[in-house]
Amino acid sequence: MNRVLKSPFLVALLAGVVVLVIAFVPAFWQVLRGSSTAPVSAPEAPWSIAARGDSVSAFGLQLPGSTLADAERRWGEGLQLAVMAETGQPGALEGYVERFDSGGVGGRLLLATALDDAELLRLQQTAAERQPAGGTLWRYPLRASERLALGAAPLVGLSFIPAANLDAQTLRQRFGEPDEIIAPGGRLEHWLYPARGLAIAVDAEGRELLQVVAPADFERRLRAPLKAAASPAASAPR
Repeated sequence: MNRVLKSPFLVALLAGVVVLVIAFVPAFWQVLRGSSTAPVSAPEAPWSIAARGDSVSAFGLQLPGSTLADAERRWGEGLQLAVMAETGQPGALEGYVERFDSGGVGGRLLLATALDDAELLRLQQTAAERQPAGGTLWRYPLRASERLALGAAPLVGLSFIPAANLDAQTLRQRFGEPDEIIAPGGRLEHWLYPARGLAIAVDAEGRELLQVVAPADFERRLRAPLKAAASPAASAPR
C-alpha cells in the first residue's frame, strides 16, 4: 500500500517548513531552522545512502528488509510508535525518533510502515488513549503488547530532517547533481535521485527534508505523487 507519503505524521513534522502531497499526510511536529554546520562523513550520515539493485541502506536501516523489530532493538523507548489518523480514517502507523544522530548530523527521523486499513482501524480501537494532534488529526499510541506483536511489520520509507541547515551547495557537494528537479527555481524544489531511492525537498526558507524508499518503489511512492502535485511545466529533467 502507498503509505510512505500519505502519513499524517509528517505534516506536523513539517509544519511551517513544507506541505508535501507525497508519501506522508500532515502531522504535528514543528521544526525550527538550525544554523549551518560542516557535515561529518560517517557510515550513517545522510550522504552515505547506498543502493544495491532494488534495495537501499540508509540511517542504519535497509529498505526493503528492515522491520519495526529492528527499529525497536536499536532505539527502544526512544522510538515513538503511534497510528496517526484523521477522524474516521485508517491513517498510518509511524515510528518517530526525535533525537537521531546520523553520523554526527543530528535531526529527526520518521519511519513509515505498510499495514492494511483493517489492522490500522483495529489499532485505533485497542489504543490506550486518543491524543489530539491538531484539527481533526489524532494520535493513537501503541500499547507495549501491540509494539511487540507488530515487530514483523516492514519499514517502507524513511524521512530525515537535519537539525542543521544543509544548503543547496552542500547538498550538491554531498549527493551530486540530481537526475531531475521538480519545481526548479521556486522556494521549494524537489531533487530526485531515483537510483538511490532518494528525494530531497530543498526549502529556501526552511528546513530540508530527505526521503528514502526502496529504488523499486521510487516512482510510485515519491516521483509520481510529486509530479502530480506540480504543474505540468514545473519539472526540469537533468
